[in-house]
Amino acid sequence: MAPSPSRLVGAFTTLKQTLLALLGPWVFMALSASYLPTTILSLLRQRRFLALLGGPLLSNEFQSVWFGHFWSLAGPQVRSMAEENVVPLLEGRVVKGQVVPKSEAHAPGVGGVVLEIGPGSGMWVSLFSDEKYLKDEEEQGRGEEEEGLSASWATITPSSEQLQQQQQQKQATKKVVGSRQRITQVYGIEPNYGIHPLLQHNIAQAGLSQTYTILPFGIEDIERYAPQIQPESLDCIVSILCLCSIPEPQKNIAILYRYLKPGGRWFVYEHVKCCSNKPGGWFMNAYQAFVNLFWPICLGGCQLRRDTGRYLREAGPWTDIDLAQPPKEPWHQTVPHVYGILTK
Repeated sequence: MAPSPSRLVGAFTTLKQTLLALLGPWVFMALSASYLPTTILSLLRQRRFLALLGGPLLSNEFQSVWFGHFWSLAGPQVRSMAEENVVPLLEGRVVKGQVVPKSEAHAPGVGGVVLEIGPGSGMWVSLFSDEKYLKDEEEQGRGEEEEGLSASWATITPSSEQLQQQQQQKQATKKVVGSRQRITQVYGIEPNYGIHPLLQHNIAQAGLSQTYTILPFGIEDIERYAPQIQPESLDCIVSILCLCSIPEPQKNIAILYRYLKPGGRWFVYEHVKCCSNKPGGWFMNAYQAFVNLFWPICLGGCQLRRDTGRYLREAGPWTDIDLAQPPKEPWHQTVPHVYGILTK
């Protein structure tokens, strides 16, 4: 019996989507390669001849400049696609790889003293602005407080101690429903000097000049060059699409773990290696490994094949691990993600 036309159309559509997804990384790398002439001209104008001699295969400096030029275009596009995942993550509204309502959240959102790993050009710094992201919540809180006071005056005037207790209870309740907390300080650890001017610009645009400090070195040097950050002093660590390019990831993730307070939270949205035990996993594992022969050269050292989820789980003892691949990602995702919150 011949298949029905609707089935044929469905099969064709699925095949088309799969092929486009598999071609996606090559299109992205080709777009990056189109910035090679701009990079070469930039290095010539700056007389950075050693970087030119090394080229994209041998010179980290060449790769950094190349990636900086490319990311000026690609970064905003990546943000627009990832924002629907990142904003709820920083509000604490992610459970088992999925965005949930505030009432179903398991952890409070980002707040306190925060370390952002690899901010790059500052693609996400505006999310740390209390003025922008807490305004609505504060207005709602004042409305609730006025409503509560009106009801209290109708019966009995509460004492100042009672009002303080009510406020504390309200704040305690607020922490369990998946809301942003107030941020007191943000450190952004970014060793790529070439991208600092744009990062500084975005920090100023977000109104964070007094709150956000750039640390111009790698994770491995945090103890040597950042004495203001002591072990167990951070309330939160945020890593968004950055652990793919840090050196010695397993070692450096374990180092970062030591700087989290007990009860501190690590907010994660990272791309990782394909999982072999899923349908089509053996093929995607091999295909991703092939793509990764070229990907790090074109994307500033970014690695597709890191088992970042395992590195995070093994970094130290956690009181809660809520880390998963988003269920909506298809089997043919060449760049799958791990997504969620770990609590120390």
